[in-house]
Amino acid sequence: MNSIFGQLTTILTDSPGNLIYHLVLAFSVAGALQVAARQWRASRFPQLKRAIIGFSVLLVAQLISFVISALAWQSIIDPTTVLPPLDRAITFFSLVWVAWLWSFPEPNRAADAANALLTVLSVVGLILSYLVWLSGGSNAGYTHSASDIFWQFASLLFAAVIGITLFLRRPNGWNNGLLFMVLAVLGHGIQAISPQGGDFPGVVRIFYLAAYPSLMTLTQRFPHPSNATPVAISASNNAPTQVQKANSPLRERRRYSTDPKTFHALLALAAEVDPSKTNHAITRAIAQTMLADLCFLIYLNEDSSQMILASGYDLIREENLDGSSLNKATIPMLANALQRGRPLRLPQSSTSPDMQGLGDLLGLKNPGHLLSAPIMKSSKEPIGGVLLLSPYSNRLWNADDQAFLVSISESLFSIIERGQEIEKLKRTGERAQEVSDSYRVQLDALRKDKQSLEQRLREIEEKLEAEDGESSGNLEELMALQETAQNQIKELHQQNEALRAEIYAKKAAEIESGTFSSGETKYLESELKNTLKEVARLQNLLAKANLRILELENSSAQKDSDEQAAVVASIAQELRQPLSSIVGYTDLLLGESVGILGALQRKFVERIKSSIERVSKLIDDIIQVTTLEVGLATLKPEPVDLNEIIDNAMAYTSNQTREKNLSINLDLPKVLEPIHADRDALQQILIHLLQNAGAASPVDGTVTLSVNAKDEKGQSFVLIRVSDTGGGIPAGEITRVFSRLYRAENALIPGVGDTGVGLSIAKTLTEAQNGRIWVETKEKFGSTFSVLLPVARVNATET
Repeated sequence: MNSIFGQLTTILTDSPGNLIYHLVLAFSVAGALQVAARQWRASRFPQLKRAIIGFSVLLVAQLISFVISALAWQSIIDPTTVLPPLDRAITFFSLVWVAWLWSFPEPNRAADAANALLTVLSVVGLILSYLVWLSGGSNAGYTHSASDIFWQFASLLFAAVIGITLFLRRPNGWNNGLLFMVLAVLGHGIQAISPQGGDFPGVVRIFYLAAYPSLMTLTQRFPHPSNATPVAISASNNAPTQVQKANSPLRERRRYSTDPKTFHALLALAAEVDPSKTNHAITRAIAQTMLADLCFLIYLNEDSSQMILASGYDLIREENLDGSSLNKATIPMLANALQRGRPLRLPQSSTSPDMQGLGDLLGLKNPGHLLSAPIMKSSKEPIGGVLLLSPYSNRLWNADDQAFLVSISESLFSIIERGQEIEKLKRTGERAQEVSDSYRVQLDALRKDKQSLEQRLREIEEKLEAEDGESSGNLEELMALQETAQNQIKELHQQNEALRAEIYAKKAAEIESGTFSSGETKYLESELKNTLKEVARLQNLLAKANLRILELENSSAQKDSDEQAAVVASIAQELRQPLSSIVGYTDLLLGESVGILGALQRKFVERIKSSIERVSKLIDDIIQVTTLEVGLATLKPEPVDLNEIIDNAMAYTSNQTREKNLSINLDLPKVLEPIHADRDALQQILIHLLQNAGAASPVDGTVTLSVNAKDEKGQSFVLIRVSDTGGGIPAGEITRVFSRLYRAENALIPGVGDTGVGLSIAKTLTEAQNGRIWVETKEKFGSTFSVLLPVARVNATET
């Protein structure tokens, strides 16, 4: 027995037996490919298309092995160098594709990706095997070399894993696939422990010769339409029965129903006007016509992950089935076919995700064979499809069934569209009826609101006419009435807009339904126009009332502001009198007209005088701040000589300059043209800037005043700059420079003189004359305050 086995392995590893081995494998693959192609043309099952692809790849691999073996037999190439690594790589490569065919008959992204990766790894392994084999020399046999051991154990391990996978997944025909993998495991296992030498694994080839013919059964694991058991459905109870003679004329006649119930179902579909029942009528009619156990109507949804199972019909139980939603991920092939507008036939498969998804949804262990056809718009855009299943009769759909269902589905769009139009007209009619019922109620409400609004506006007019100087007392009451009137007008507008839209909707509904009556609609439109005219008149009256109320508010606010300024000015004047007396007495003391003062006494009196002068200055700031807003309204631009303004400002701040021994640097042009501005305001701006610079600068410091003329975009400006040597302003305090600061609430800003009230006044006066003021500072050196004012020349102003 061992001798026979040894002779057989020798025959398969030596030429020409080597050629015979590859030829037998090639013929086995070619036969399976031919059967798969013939069945795919008849059934168009996607599983058979995958089988054709797999067999084609296997056939190419075996033909490559056969051609290279033939070339080696003719001594065209060196058989001991080229063939051994190539033989092991093609063996592993073929095993990968056979495993892919048996284990995953339906598309599977993970499995397809793994198959592609292993294919690439086979090519990489072949290259590495050549490098190892050539580097070690080819004098000894390839069998039991390091490369051979790698290929044998890789094939052994892979075949074992695929065998376990087949046992767990159990796809259709899995037992034949498991037998193939068992033979592969035995062949590679025995070869790994066999003492046989040489270049080719004879034991592996013996087992593959026994395994490869089983590929012929791979295409038979799915039923073929020509081999399907004939099925007829009883006219009395629709129960499925098997017809024994497949070639009898009865089989051809009973492929589609001639039951009177089919005729009644088609008549019911044609006469159906209730949109909610149209879908059920469609599925019932198709199920009766096609003798389908289950029929479903599916609509595509805008949601990319869901489809709508609109309705269904169970022919065996003669009952309608409720709709639900379908997740596209659970039925990938069906969803893809419907979205692309293509029909689909699928046989019952234990590994098909579509069959598993439909079985879980319908509660069926075996949903049977599947047939679907798309429903297309006139623009060839799919909107859904019809789905047929045969879980009870196990009917296998053929190409004629598919063509017949496609022809039926082509006429379904017009029926579905008719149902949608009927539903739309029904909803429009109901809406129009609701609108018609609410018209008169709304018109009555509008009239009442209009009368109420007229009464309130008359009250406002009467109060406005009676107002003769005592407006502040009644202002709140007028504003309350005005607010109420505005709310009512707004509400009246909203009701009018709603009424207008409803009239248009009623007219459109009546036109669509063919019951248009112009009499009532014209009456309602005339009522609406009259109401809108009245609303417009009331709005005009309300606008007049608003203007009057605004005038009262402004006059009241102006009066209050003037009164406050007068009170502050009066208090300030009262404070000036005692201060003047104190200043006079301190001057007498300092003049020693009433006695000689000691050094310490003179020092104390000088401090008293300094504090009094400071209080006097603060009183002046208070008066300016409180009366500033009032004074802004009375600014009177006039031709102003800047030389005069500068002289007055220098004289006003001379005491401060002498006390601190400050140096004043003037940088003035030779000719200063007059500018058009308010004299007093410009004088105050310059005085406040000089006072701030003097206060910020240290003793013996320097204050610089410069004036320049600028022209920008055809407009003339004058730029006044006042610089000090006060050490500069910190960057974080720049934003507070022009704000009013008080000792009780804010810490004074370094580099700014005193409280900053003067800078705030300067900013307000500058902006009131369309000017701009800003500060530039450099810490440890000083700050520069700049004022930019537009110039209006005297001759242009006078003309």
